[in-house]
This record gives sequence, structure tokens and C-alpha cells, in this order.
Amino acid sequence: MKAHLIAFILLLLLHFNTKAQSSNKIENIATIEIINDENVSIEGDTISLNKIHKKVRKVLSSMSMDANSFPSLTLIVNQTVSENTIENIKYQIRSTPVQLINLQRNTINMYDGNEVTQNILDQYNALISYWNRLEADSRYYRASDLKFIESVALNMTMNQRIRNEKLPGYLPFVKAEPKFPDLSMLETLPNKTYLFIHQKDTLIKETAFENFKNNTYRLKRRIVDEQNVVIIDILKD
Repeated sequence: MKAHLIAFILLLLLHFNTKAQSSNKIENIATIEIINDENVSIEGDTISLNKIHKKVRKVLSSMSMDANSFPSLTLIVNQTVSENTIENIKYQIRSTPVQLINLQRNTINMYDGNEVTQNILDQYNALISYWNRLEADSRYYRASDLKFIESVALNMTMNQRIRNEKLPGYLPFVKAEPKFPDLSMLETLPNKTYLFIHQKDTLIKETAFENFKNNTYRLKRRIVDEQNVVIIDILKD
């Protein structure tokens, strides 16, 4: 009888807990646009990076939220903001009562391949400046960014080429990424994510090393699903 009573109480508590969770409401208190590695914009106010937590607390204190509300923030990040900056901001937000962070990446503006406007040039310059600041091993590229830069470079006027950032020679569509012999000699690092590809087929690491250990390969650094990935493109020897 006692066991049945305990089971009944547990079921009752579970019911009320589930009901309480279902009534919770996620409420976005503000949108933070990360302008660069030094400044952000919160609801139209531009502030320095180290003051984010104070601003978030101020926004929270000005709002009336019921007990069932979960405060959240939306982070909008452009292409040139470093991962360290993003982590810094997340760290500051976690020191506040905000419980959810919705990270959104700005995609590069569409370029139709015709006139290269100043807005397009601003994005072109920002991306190249960002890549130039990185060490070679830290440069990872989104396919869309590479396509954008290549298209803009091909369509700029001579005057625009002179006045704007020079097209870096290290970009993969300018200089092909180098080949390496013998896949079996590749040393993978535990802190990096690897993707093995052979003729567009994705392979698990063990299969790649077993079947193509003597093949040459290209090492490509790309951003896939917002994650830095080292692509091992196994070549057909």
C-alpha cells in the first residue's frame, strides 16, 4: 500500500511539473547586433563589448515579466566577427538572468553579378580585411563567401580594383590548395573536426585510411553548418 502511495505522489508531481513547463513562455527581451570585435548595438544603442552584461541587466530590470517567462536574447552576427568575440558575449550574457541565446548569422547580401555598388564593396572589403588578420591555419571559408568575393572581383571596374582591398593570392579560387602525398601520413588532431571525401562521397576516417592510404589529397579549411571543418579531399591517383 505504501509503495502504491509513493508511486501516486510521484505521478502527481510529474503531472504538475509537466503542466508548469508547458505553460512557460520564451520571451525575447532584446536583439544584439554584433557590429565588430569592439562594439555591439542593443535596441539601437551602440555600446562597447565589455558593457553588454550591464546593458542586458538594465533592459531586464525595465521589463515586467511573469514567473513563467524565460528571458532570451537574439544575437545577430556578421561575417567578420571573430569566434572569440562571440564567446565573450555569450559569457557575459550567461552572468545575467537570460536563459536562452538565439544566435543568428547574417548572410552575405545577394549580388546579382551586375553593378558593384558601395554596399557590395563594403562587404567585400570587410571579408578580405578579416581574412588578412588571421593566421593561415586559422582561415576557414564559407562556400558562399568565396563565391561572393570571386564574383565581385571579376565584376569590379579598374578604378574599384585600385581603390579597394586587393584580392588575396591565398584564396582557394586564386591559388589551388596544395596536394599532399600518402593519406596514411596524415596526422589528425583531437581538437579539429575532419571530413573525408572521395569523388564527392563522404567517408568515415577508418574507411578512408584503409582504402586510400596511398592516395594524394588536398586539405581544405571550410565552415560547414557554422563549424570549422578540415576537409580531406582524397584525389583519384
